[in-house]
Amino acid sequence: MPSILSLLVGVLLGSGGPVTALAVQPALGQTEVVISMEGQAEFRHFTMEGPSRLVVDLLGAEHALPQENFLDIDRGGVRSIRTSQYSDQIVRLVIELDAVVDYQILDGDDGLRVVLVNQGGAFAPWATESVAPQTPVNGLSVEVAQPAPAAQEADRISVEFYNASIQEVLFTFADFSGRSIIPGAEVDAVISAGIRDQPWDQALEEILRAHGYSSVETESGIIRVENLSTLKNRETNEPVYTRAYTVNYSTAAEIEQAVQAFITPERGKVSVNPSTNTVIVTDVTRVLESVQDLIAELDRETPQVSISAKILFVNRTDLNEFGVTYDLKDSEGNQLNTLTPGAIDSDGDGILELPAEQVDIGTDVVSLGGSSIAALGNAKTKLPAPSLTLLTSLVVGRHTLINFIEALESMNMTTVEAEPSVTVMDNQTARLGVGEETPIRVVEAQAGAGGQQGQFPTAQVETRETGIILNVTPHVTESGKITLQIRAERSAAVLAESDAGFIFQQQYAESRVIVEDGETVAFGALTVAETTEVRAGIPLLMDVPIIGRLFRVTREEKIQRDLIILVTPTVVRGGQN
Repeated sequence: MPSILSLLVGVLLGSGGPVTALAVQPALGQTEVVISMEGQAEFRHFTMEGPSRLVVDLLGAEHALPQENFLDIDRGGVRSIRTSQYSDQIVRLVIELDAVVDYQILDGDDGLRVVLVNQGGAFAPWATESVAPQTPVNGLSVEVAQPAPAAQEADRISVEFYNASIQEVLFTFADFSGRSIIPGAEVDAVISAGIRDQPWDQALEEILRAHGYSSVETESGIIRVENLSTLKNRETNEPVYTRAYTVNYSTAAEIEQAVQAFITPERGKVSVNPSTNTVIVTDVTRVLESVQDLIAELDRETPQVSISAKILFVNRTDLNEFGVTYDLKDSEGNQLNTLTPGAIDSDGDGILELPAEQVDIGTDVVSLGGSSIAALGNAKTKLPAPSLTLLTSLVVGRHTLINFIEALESMNMTTVEAEPSVTVMDNQTARLGVGEETPIRVVEAQAGAGGQQGQFPTAQVETRETGIILNVTPHVTESGKITLQIRAERSAAVLAESDAGFIFQQQYAESRVIVEDGETVAFGALTVAETTEVRAGIPLLMDVPIIGRLFRVTREEKIQRDLIILVTPTVVRGGQN
């Protein structure tokens, strides 16, 4: 019994009555969905995606249609219509469409008309029952055909059985339905069951299934009840037929895997014809009918998703170097001319005459007669390309002390930006790559293997893809959101220091996220920092506090790699490119 609150809501919502019939009919290049009901209708409406559908709520109405779901209408852009008593005072109609199109809803004395843009051309009308010609609504004149009635739900039955034989149960259902029901020779069971207001055919099938039986309707309309083993044995002698099913949206190879589960062992077989995208099935009639229903359910147009991504790779290198080098020379004795050129008194006159008596860098002078000293400090750790160099010299008697003070500070930044965009079908993987194939030489050492002579190492060349690679698999949910399985990668090959070949540097991010249609999400943000410090100098002196920097060379290097990925998925609407 409805509550006082629900009755009050019904009065406030409107004075609509029972919804009695539905029809889909052509009208001047448009498609009309006619909703027949008693009384005036208050309504609300909205569209949804994934799949495309139009929802119409009839306020203050009662569901009086012969059934709830009307599937496989497939005309005028309307795929199916699902109805329900959404609440005590609301009847909801969900009209599944090929694509969301412009529409308007016209209110008449005997119901509503939903007028849709028809993109598919002429079609035959459909209805739950014969619909009389409609009068013009708001000046719109429409000719309405008289379609044949659609299949309706079986009459409902309420009955109880207690320790009744299955023959008695079958006679009861035959008497109620007016159908001929015959039990097989091996059908024997005692049944206790209570049925409350259920369609008689569904109630009978559930009772038979609970006791290991099944029913088969012959071409003449007689229902024969057999146990499952008998049906299986009968199928071994039943002739097989071959039927071809054309696949429209999927591929025949994908459908083949699902159909394989229905095939009768030893007798049935399935194959595909890729050129016509057709699945060919050979089996008994029952299997062929099941396969037809399965393909109709699987082979549906799926939405497409446009993926726009922005991938940023930033490499930054900070370098700081500072060092002091020393060169002590004896003008009349030893000289280590590694840092600077020297001079030698070759004629013995006690006077160094340049450039005649100059000695090039790398030519040391060693005096074997008399006391002499020469020294080098940090000579092997000079900065390769300093930004600042200071040279000082100090002459003390016949000795000269030369100092090089060198400094370097640099920053190197590299930015790689990629904005790939790709459109892919729902549940399919799109792959986009920009880069190169790096060859890798693989050597197999076989010389002298097994004691055999004359065998040389063999080499093969393999390739590995490097660069920017994006893999994405979208899925449009029932609520219109998009699930993304994404893997973004940036890789590069560099020569290894040893003879190993290449080192592959790689940055990647992989995850699964849910986003709104058209929403931008930060998919990956990865920062890797690497700091290296190298010190070399004069032992003991380089470690003296404060002044130790004057006796060493210091190199500090910091490398930072950033990976940032922004992804924007958008469902491709009907008519969009």
